[in-house]
Amino acid sequence: FNKEAWDFHYGNPFTQKEIDRILEYLKPNYIAGLSLLGGEPMEPVNQEGILPLLRVVKQTYPEKNIWCYTGYTYEELLEDPARRPILSYINVLVDGRFEQSLYSPKLEFRGSSNQRILKLK
Repeated sequence: FNKEAWDFHYGNPFTQKEIDRILEYLKPNYIAGLSLLGGEPMEPVNQEGILPLLRVVKQTYPEKNIWCYTGYTYEELLEDPARRPILSYINVLVDGRFEQSLYSPKLEFRGSSNQRILKLK
């Protein structure tokens, strides 16, 4: 648990400088793609920075995949029209809230069995 990740006033503003840095990190061929994860990438306050990032990543590196980990379900995300453009750039969505009672170390790419791994088009 990273307490700082839950504080919307922690850290620095997300600017073009950070986008440029991420694009540079993605440059090597051995980097398969980008993963978006917590805090919570689908929180409304984060959407403003994520959408431009995803646009430029897909434009610059169309062959790289984008994974997103969210506590929301896919169905919940579809209910909000502001989130649909973000979903259009995501290749794999790991959705659902982590449930400690459903935790299993045998699960790949997710922490609890209620979470789904969804391939998006």
